[in-house]
Amino acid sequence: MSHLLFDIKDHIATLTFNQPEKRNAYSSEMAVKLTQFLRECDRNPDVRVVIITGAGDAFCVGLDMNDVRERGEQGQAEDTQGHPSQRVLRTYPYQISKPVICAINGAAGGFGAAYPLTCDIRLAANEANIAFSFVKWGLIPEMGATWLLPRLIGIEKTSDLFLTGRKVSGEEAANMGLVLRAVPRAELMHEARTLAAEIAEGSSPTAVSVVKRMTWGRMQDEGELYRAIYEDDDAIAWAIHGPDAAEGNKAFFEKRPANWVSVDPEALPHFGKRNANPFGNG
Repeated sequence: MSHLLFDIKDHIATLTFNQPEKRNAYSSEMAVKLTQFLRECDRNPDVRVVIITGAGDAFCVGLDMNDVRERGEQGQAEDTQGHPSQRVLRTYPYQISKPVICAINGAAGGFGAAYPLTCDIRLAANEANIAFSFVKWGLIPEMGATWLLPRLIGIEKTSDLFLTGRKVSGEEAANMGLVLRAVPRAELMHEARTLAAEIAEGSSPTAVSVVKRMTWGRMQDEGELYRAIYEDDDAIAWAIHGPDAAEGNKAFFEKRPANWVSVDPEALPHFGKRNANPFGNG
């Protein structure tokens, strides 16, 4: 069974995470196919809009930790630090010329919460719960989330979500500006397809592509977002090899609270000039 389904109809491509038995945990197979399909959508003149969603009652609950662990044990993690989203795969929704609508149909955690930020428009089911739960695993937000989310909802709300890792419903996500709007799960794909059809049928594909390029290009001066994604990769690679990530992973599989350790602030790394220590010690 393919971990990612791909369909094109009426100029709309639909990509569906398809590991419902694992709540669509993000695997290395998904990572490879997602980049392939996004590039195919970008090249295909018949595709004017892309929708990304999940099968079953979850969008994507984050990385498939069994897959990460197995890749690490098999020595396949040299280029990616055991992380299927890093380094090797470099096509994100914001980089393709076609607009991408993310339909968050259910649970979205970690990677599954961060990835939609790279899409043009986000819709959510009322029943969805979205959690930037990285800190609960001893990890760091990825996919440029530390750059993107403050620009969507502001520093204070971003800090709330990042530092607690708490869940927000689709309705709360809409109220804070994290998604455009929330609807009952049964209506979500109809809502997404209606919006996609309005763009695909009523708007010039050329004009849409230029507007998208200008919007994302002007929001990030001199490739700031791309650099932020690379810095996030460095940060999460550092975290993955640290004691907190090992403890967080072990606590998850043992179904117990994690026993965190304190770290001297002077020992913490700095990622990029923009992340220099604001207190003057870095």
